[in-house]
Amino acid sequence: MKTCRFGLALALLCLLALPARSERLLIVDDDLGMLKSMVRKDGTYPMPWIKVTDPDGGLELVYALRAPGVRVLGVTCSMGCSTTDVCMASAQKILELTGHPEIPLLRGADSPADLGRPTAAARFIVDTVMSHPGQVEIVATAPLTNLATALMLEPCLAQNWKTLHLATGEFMNALGDASDAYRFRFTGYRDLNINVDPKAAAYVLERGGVFPIYPNEVMDDAWIGRADQRAFRAAGTPLSLFLADEINPFLGLSLTVGRLAGYRGLYLHGAIPLAVALEPELAEAPAMRRVTMAKRRVGGYYFAFTDDPAVTLRPVYARLADRERLTAELIQRCR
Repeated sequence: MKTCRFGLALALLCLLALPARSERLLIVDDDLGMLKSMVRKDGTYPMPWIKVTDPDGGLELVYALRAPGVRVLGVTCSMGCSTTDVCMASAQKILELTGHPEIPLLRGADSPADLGRPTAAARFIVDTVMSHPGQVEIVATAPLTNLATALMLEPCLAQNWKTLHLATGEFMNALGDASDAYRFRFTGYRDLNINVDPKAAAYVLERGGVFPIYPNEVMDDAWIGRADQRAFRAAGTPLSLFLADEINPFLGLSLTVGRLAGYRGLYLHGAIPLAVALEPELAEAPAMRRVTMAKRRVGGYYFAFTDDPAVTLRPVYARLADRERLTAELIQRCR
């Protein structure tokens, strides 16, 4: 196996040659599911007959692009909420509306069959991290095919990123909190980010080193409703009007069918780990736990705790500490 010795030496030289930075450098790896017209055509990735999908990835990207002291180095796309085509087009629209068309947008996996294939997204992750050793944070809120492939291409990647923020998985009430996935478990609901490509998820857990995990239990601790949608419309900017229109199908679904499972609105899934990554005080302190993947008879894979000392200890977030502040900040940035 390739060793990291030479890579670490090269990384140190690169780091010494770079000017000191106060800004935080991010790569956002996402499966944005906005552009409802395209979603009606393509559907969700694993179930194309479902013609509505969660638009939270767009809100996440807006939060990152308008965060003070943050530079988004690139956006890498994959299948998940919908197809990779939908993700690319949605991200491009958000970049244009926020005034950042110059930010690189890279196409990644179209399906789990792309695991190990050097897509533009996987190569970008490797090249960017290795040229900014110890500085780049990756916020991964999509199926993990792009990340796992990047780790396959460069085994020393985890030693060179600043950290990976892994937003995925479901502990099925093991954290003492009933998430949206747990409430819908009787339907066979599957967390998409690990179940679209479980091999990739397992590879990242095995090879990714120490990184924080933001499971569904914390990702549904904040939400927006009709009043927030009206606030977007009232702001009257091209971005806020676009968002108000695009969140409407899923928000309506959440407030009707979702109410049967206790939904309160459009959960901010992807925006929550992004916000907590930038401001950890928004969440309760994480617990250090050893996390592995387990499989249900119906409903696919989920996260479970283990006492196996061979499994890496990682911080696991379970609850927000300041939902109101996070939501208010998101709404302000979306105007």
